[in-house]
Amino acid sequence: MNLLSNILNILKFKSDGRDSVIWLSHHIPKTAGTSLKLGYASAFGNNAIKHLYAPDEVKVIGGGGKILLPYGTQILHGHFHAHPEQIKLYPNAKRIVWVRDPVERAWSLLGHLLAVQQSKNEYRIIHDEFGENIEKQKLDVFEFFLTHPELQHLNKPYQNHFSKVPISDFHFVGRTHCYAEDLKRLSKEMGTDIPLLEKNVRSSGKGLPANRELYQKLLEKEYSIVDGFI
Repeated sequence: MNLLSNILNILKFKSDGRDSVIWLSHHIPKTAGTSLKLGYASAFGNNAIKHLYAPDEVKVIGGGGKILLPYGTQILHGHFHAHPEQIKLYPNAKRIVWVRDPVERAWSLLGHLLAVQQSKNEYRIIHDEFGENIEKQKLDVFEFFLTHPELQHLNKPYQNHFSKVPISDFHFVGRTHCYAEDLKRLSKEMGTDIPLLEKNVRSSGKGLPANRELYQKLLEKEYSIVDGFI
């Protein structure tokens, strides 16, 4: 009897989300996803959202697989790549993504890496090259960040994310430089008011030169994907 009760409890609180999931919210790093996560929680309640940041879960969902979800999950939000199988698994779902100017996104990511990710191998590569001059030579560090072979994986987010599902297939594409305006547009799409709650925000382009042609050239493949949306 206890075994049966346990099974029933598992079934009650876990599901495959096939019918309940109605939004796939893809968070590309440094595109206001943390702020959006707070807004979702306020508008829908924590129980309606499955946050996908654990590497194992991100890998499964991003590869087109499925995981058990808390009962009543409406939104999947996190760092999972778009995959065609996701719409087969969640046939009622629509895709959401936010994009940012590639140079400003990379600059923000570098700032985050230098400020709070000093245990990472990517930080060590930069520190080995610049030592204590990282902050003094920030623009040189940025060019190094964009060109070093072992750091390239950090600077292809759009190429990686939209490799299996093109950005044109997304129901909603938000622009971080118009965050407040586009959040209202998203609220209308989702049928509820999502509050503007900014978190983990790094200034867009503060410290970058007015002429960004060199950096734009280095990120031209990224621009080719999102040019029509930024």
